[in-house]
Amino acid sequence: MSRTKKLDLIKSSYRLAALIILISININTLSAQTAGVVREKGGPKENGTSIRTTSISKPVFLPTVVIGTQQWMEKNLDVMTYRNGDIIPQVTDPTAWEALTTGAWCWYDNSAANGAIYGKLYNWYAVNDPRGLAPQGWHIPTDAEWRTLGTLLGGDAAAGGKMTSTGITRWNSPNTSATNESGFAGLPGAYRGTNGEFNRVGMTGLWWSATENNSKSAWARYLGDSRGT
Repeated sequence: MSRTKKLDLIKSSYRLAALIILISININTLSAQTAGVVREKGGPKENGTSIRTTSISKPVFLPTVVIGTQQWMEKNLDVMTYRNGDIIPQVTDPTAWEALTTGAWCWYDNSAANGAIYGKLYNWYAVNDPRGLAPQGWHIPTDAEWRTLGTLLGGDAAAGGKMTSTGITRWNSPNTSATNESGFAGLPGAYRGTNGEFNRVGMTGLWWSATENNSKSAWARYLGDSRGT
């Protein structure tokens, strides 16, 4: 059996913690510029630097990648506050995580070293909070925008390998179908389940969309292995 990387649409509970990557509101006017963010100093870096919100209003240029008609941040979101400066609580205890009905974040395995590589994992309550997670000029992609990305790359089955970072430094072996032709450089930052347990680092990347499915779940995008003959 061979393995290829695939981009998949899945339904995820609000309490699940997943990665977030941002998309530009207007590719023609933004030009990789955003306000209220600074580059994080120190720690391991891949494909640029992490993004943290601050009270600084001076625009700062950050690494981005243009794919067709879309402009994406190169790094997963790594903020500890909403756009207005309110703190997003970090929740490490699995029982406390399972009981959440408001926004929260964590690092994979509650490890800051993982956070430096993959960014933070957020529940969907944080995604949907009216105070906003994304800096000015950016937003969390809708399901329709994720669908557009898949279409631009030849469909979800073809898009997987084109969006996956190459090599086996982060992805489990063999990762042979990864080409990263798109420059998206998706990493396997995995997720935290609704029961507070961490799952599938090295095997899966899971990113939220801003689109609800129903009163208990929202749409997300899974990047990982699809088995074939």
